[in-house]
Amino acid sequence: MARLRIGLIGWGTVGSALGRLVAAGPLPLELACLAVRHPAAARGMPLPDGVAVVAPDDVAAARLDAVVELAGGIEEPLGWARTALAAGTAYVTANKALLANHGDELSTLARQNDSALLASASVGGGVPMLEIVRHLAATRAIGRLRGVLNATTTYMLSAMGEGMTYGDALREAQTAGYAEADPSLDVDGRDAAQKLAILASEAWGAWRSESQVERHGIRGLEVSEGQVIRLVAEASEERLAVTPQEVEPGTPLAATAGIDNLLEIDVRAGGIFRISGPGAGGRVSAGAVYADLARLVAGERPILFGGSA
Repeated sequence: MARLRIGLIGWGTVGSALGRLVAAGPLPLELACLAVRHPAAARGMPLPDGVAVVAPDDVAAARLDAVVELAGGIEEPLGWARTALAAGTAYVTANKALLANHGDELSTLARQNDSALLASASVGGGVPMLEIVRHLAATRAIGRLRGVLNATTTYMLSAMGEGMTYGDALREAQTAGYAEADPSLDVDGRDAAQKLAILASEAWGAWRSESQVERHGIRGLEVSEGQVIRLVAEASEERLAVTPQEVEPGTPLAATAGIDNLLEIDVRAGGIFRISGPGAGGRVSAGAVYADLARLVAGERPILFGGSA
């Protein structure tokens, strides 16, 4: 197998975990260059020896086999993705916001330039949700997707069902590291909506944007003690929605807790497929990115939302 030269944008929890995998793992990968958007934040995660540290734009424009983007945001990553894909460079990302807002354009660019667009870590962290949806979508028989796709709200709603107020549950989630200082993306349902749009795009073969998801978050929600509420993401071919719902105790949705995500895939005449596991964490998310790189090493040119070349 030929050695795959990659450039990495982002050296946070996931990026540094991927760097360790590249250095120690079995795949023939070479980390050719690295961009660190916030150098001060990377001090606790030593940069790899002998790797050129450059600007993100330089990574995107370098003559590489793949660019891996783990920085987050939309506008800057959109520019990096356009540059890489237009040059025929494979683009691997965990950036669900980018894909749920510009995935159609990037998929088209990848097809036009014989490139590749991969994003296993964008949904489910280390849980191969996209891969399983894509596999089952080949039958053209997926009837519905339903699941719990956001760990922050699951943590908070579990605490609220045990008698905690919304405000106290949020503060506890922030202290535990489940919620950001600005929790809007999670509590307003945008994180789950972005993931649902990506899954639905794969399930039914037409790209769906975040804006097409009916969305109701949990901000200020009141939960009675003993109630089991989850922020449920569900989609059919006609409708996508993210809403807090009361779920039956003892069901798989009710049992979802902590950082676990759950997806139920209802296949017509085939039953319900369930997949669950940790939806966050540097090591598991880096493992999903590493699996994407393994496909490139094997000579595949997958294109999210656009089939394979």
